[in-house]
Amino acid sequence: MDLLIKNARILDGGGNPWFWGDIGVEGKKIKHVGNLTNQKAERIIDAKGMVAAPGFIDIHNHSEVALMINGMAESMVRQGVTTVVTCNCGSSTFPLIGLAKEKAERTYNNRHGISLTWNSQQGYEERLLKQGISINTCLYIGHGTLREAVVGNEARAPTTTEMKEMGRYVEEAMISGCFGLSVGLGYAPGMYAETQEIVNLCKVVAKYGGLYSCHSRPSHTFPWSLKEIVEVGEKSGVRVQMAHIGSSTCQRPNWGRAQAVTLNIVNAARAYGVDFCADIYPYVISGGGLTMYVPNWAQAGGEAKMRKRLEDPAERQKMRPEVEEMLRFRDWSQLILYQLNSPKFEKYKGKTVKEIADDLKHDPMDTAYDILLEEGHSVPFMGLFGLEEDIRTLMKHEAVMIGSDSTAMEIGGSLGVEASHPRNFGTFPRVLQKYVGEGVLSLPEAVHKMTGMSAWRLGFTDRGIIRQGTYADVVIFDPYNIKDNYTITEPPKYPDGIPYVIVNGVVTIDNGEHTGALNGTVLHKNIT
Repeated sequence: MDLLIKNARILDGGGNPWFWGDIGVEGKKIKHVGNLTNQKAERIIDAKGMVAAPGFIDIHNHSEVALMINGMAESMVRQGVTTVVTCNCGSSTFPLIGLAKEKAERTYNNRHGISLTWNSQQGYEERLLKQGISINTCLYIGHGTLREAVVGNEARAPTTTEMKEMGRYVEEAMISGCFGLSVGLGYAPGMYAETQEIVNLCKVVAKYGGLYSCHSRPSHTFPWSLKEIVEVGEKSGVRVQMAHIGSSTCQRPNWGRAQAVTLNIVNAARAYGVDFCADIYPYVISGGGLTMYVPNWAQAGGEAKMRKRLEDPAERQKMRPEVEEMLRFRDWSQLILYQLNSPKFEKYKGKTVKEIADDLKHDPMDTAYDILLEEGHSVPFMGLFGLEEDIRTLMKHEAVMIGSDSTAMEIGGSLGVEASHPRNFGTFPRVLQKYVGEGVLSLPEAVHKMTGMSAWRLGFTDRGIIRQGTYADVVIFDPYNIKDNYTITEPPKYPDGIPYVIVNGVVTIDNGEHTGALNGTVLHKNIT
């Protein structure tokens, strides 16, 4: 054997109790599971009673660009993640034609120094594999990118010809192994789509057994936003995967009502026959950008037209009533701006919009828009959104699994940051430390929601489970000392308690350090 993991408490990922045993690996796959006391191997890892589980599968991830910058995916693999599902919330790295290509050329090169050498799914995959990646990657085709490529940034319905063209691109993606369609109905240009447009595209996805990964319309439209997701599933027959159900449904008017309202709708939909699942991250802090507080109509036509409207005091006044309605769900005191780089606002890094406005003795909405104009289009925030009790209620539900909604980062280097959302560094350890530690989930349940359940949702039978013949994606962690170390009040840190991670049979985290191994690959959906 190439690798032997001995003296482990094995959690197989299926929700079953752990059992004592050893795991033997040959090549990329698990050869034996059981008592391998007399077996020899080129490399032996003594787990010393720690848990050996399938590598964690992050079913909601945004590392499609980060993996091109640095394929080592440090912040993900150090959490025990061996597979990510990327191109979520409507944004994908293909198809890059029309305005989508223009935007990609501008953002990829200017922000990240990436030369655009592809325009298709195949080209992007070849780019990743040529460079090398440390984790396995699954792809969606993003509706926002697709709409930008075919329709542009205008707030209008697609023509019949454009609708057919979008459907053709979706079908090509599904045939090429994409796992489904992702939609970001809270972002331009996805926000301009009517429900029927999404239904039509999801009918194509449903034909191939794919998933509809949906970032719902803005939270101030809840519960209609959730009902719309259900409607798409009902009318198209697509398998629904609601994105980050916590941050999408737990805003102020719905506090304490996760069971009575959110899950009541979910349970009714499932009972009616809609194949509905969701993912959640273990925080009451969400992420987003300040443009989420710019009305849809004011973003129509792209960044340049939005900027012109924001510069006009009369246009701002037209926006105010809609913005005030948004603030009923989450106000300026809940939005922490952690990446401010302009000379005018850099000193306010880590402050809320309200704190900045108070210091400037200025109106908060005008302050937010002044920041957008000064900093440029992308101004990320961390927003406090909900109650811990609601996150717990949703996380326990049988149809909810764990997804980080994060992107691969590192400490220092090309992906280093001074501050970011804690989910980028600690989602999976936090579930084990906090939600298992506090009795919300049992250890087998938690591991299942991060491995076997996600694998089942994606249609894998050879990943997300520890058994003979499956791929050797394995994480070894100490259940008593696992800890997510990063909070928003200090520089990013990697988690503790995860000494070993194996990806496709190769040790990638060895005694807590990245080996530099790039043994990940691009995974494709089996067409049904």
